[in-house]
Amino acid sequence: MGTTHFYLVRHGQTQVNRLVRLQGTTDSALTVRGIRDARKLGRRLADVEFSAVFASNLRRTQETANNIIQMNEFPDPPSFYLSDLREFDFGQYEEARKRTLIPNAMRALGPFQILRTAFGKHHANGLVDLFDRMSNDAPLESSADLSQRMTHTLEAIARAYGGADRNILIVTHGLLLSSFIESLNGSVPLLLVKNTNVVRVDYEQEKFVIKTTNFAGKKK
Repeated sequence: MGTTHFYLVRHGQTQVNRLVRLQGTTDSALTVRGIRDARKLGRRLADVEFSAVFASNLRRTQETANNIIQMNEFPDPPSFYLSDLREFDFGQYEEARKRTLIPNAMRALGPFQILRTAFGKHHANGLVDLFDRMSNDAPLESSADLSQRMTHTLEAIARAYGGADRNILIVTHGLLLSSFIESLNGSVPLLLVKNTNVVRVDYEQEKFVIKTTNFAGKKK
């Protein structure tokens, strides 16, 4: 069995990102900066031959993937859009201004637990569970469910493209990607994986191994 080299990318900046609002299942387009950064990343990954491209079924990941592939030196690989690569659904807090969440978070956890969540090793998964506790609507995904969704999706892709070494481009979302990295005991920035950052993860012998959390590629 070969190794599947996953290039995991968070989408470029969107209109909702620019407004500093929460963006889960909200379908927002890339900004001019988001498009520019995606193309810049595409130039850095231009010498990587991808066997396939997978993105969520939300516009921002598809636009990011298309702009990356436009810069690639090789023929366009097949592209697939999967609902399982969608971002965490923030429920009633979709598109909420981030600063307005503090009072609700304080009521849900208290100041000490808020600090532990924000600065703990697994703060991305702690953030997921915080939203579940704050939700007055139907229960949201737990951190375990979120990371498992990503894990199972990548395992299925690896099995489909197994047998030889393959490079697979995955364009997804910040909290989903950060939750997955933490599930592999990787470290995540305080403000999660940034827009158009790349995480290289290999899948070999039914195991995921983080190779780098900020893959640079070649300079162009």
